[in-house]
Amino acid sequence: MTVKRLCYLFVFFFTIQLLVAQVSVRASLDSSSLLIGAQTNLRLELIHNKNLRIQHPILKDSIVSGLEILSVAKPDTVVQENEMISVTTNVLITAFDSALYYIPPFIFISENDTFETNPLSLKVYSFSVDTTKGVYDIKPIYKAKINWKLVLFVVLSILLSLIVLFVLYRFVIKRFFTKQLAVVSEKLPDIAPHETALKELDRIKSEKIWQQGRLKEYYTEVSTVLRQYIEHRYLIAALEMTSDEILENIKVAKISDAFVFERLQQVLLLSDLVKFAKWIPDTMEQEKTLQNAYSFVNETKDEQAVVVENKEIESEIVSN
Repeated sequence: MTVKRLCYLFVFFFTIQLLVAQVSVRASLDSSSLLIGAQTNLRLELIHNKNLRIQHPILKDSIVSGLEILSVAKPDTVVQENEMISVTTNVLITAFDSALYYIPPFIFISENDTFETNPLSLKVYSFSVDTTKGVYDIKPIYKAKINWKLVLFVVLSILLSLIVLFVLYRFVIKRFFTKQLAVVSEKLPDIAPHETALKELDRIKSEKIWQQGRLKEYYTEVSTVLRQYIEHRYLIAALEMTSDEILENIKVAKISDAFVFERLQQVLLLSDLVKFAKWIPDTMEQEKTLQNAYSFVNETKDEQAVVVENKEIESEIVSN
């Protein structure tokens, strides 16, 4: 190693030692004794050269067991002469148990060394109780004052809400639903649901859709006719259901004849295969689908359905 490198190394270590020597840390308390539950300020002071980077101690919820940290203020940094920096951190602390607390040194860490503050002690004392005089309240009990402005505001708000709800019901909701019921009554078909379904099946049969190779259209129309018929006949939202959901609702409460149920099942499930799985049935299955649709409608029809619906809706309109 050359003399020049030794000189550089010596200068480097000398500079480091000089920076380290220019570090001062100190801890202090505003008061060395404290009444239980009261608060005092713990001050951490650090003075160092501005070229030296130092890590401050990490302050958590408590310093030691029983001595709690309420808040940590933002460090106050002041630039002094001779390239020195002073950093002061104020920590607000309290204790809820009477004892003599030992506060260990706080550690500051630099790149090559550590620096410890002086240890502290804090005496926390409680109230002295004279048991000969008995136990009594420190101050009398005060009754909470009634905020009449707030009470009036709440009462008026409730009354206003009730008025708004009444108006909404009287002039909006009631009139809207009455109008809707009247429209439904006017638009009710003059023929029973089964007559409408049979008429549509006749149309499909006469147009010979499946003979023209339009299988998907054919099965879609047949299944739609049965869904509309079921919706009006049994009051089931069949147009919004899957085939399995329709069959489940029909099987449980509507149809007891297993043979009739199997006909409906054949139409719906085969239609799903053609529409979604691109299944191509043979000629016998295509003819059987239309026959089963006719048979299902004929064996489940109710000629009195329209009359009953009209009476029910008219009675609802009169009651409103």
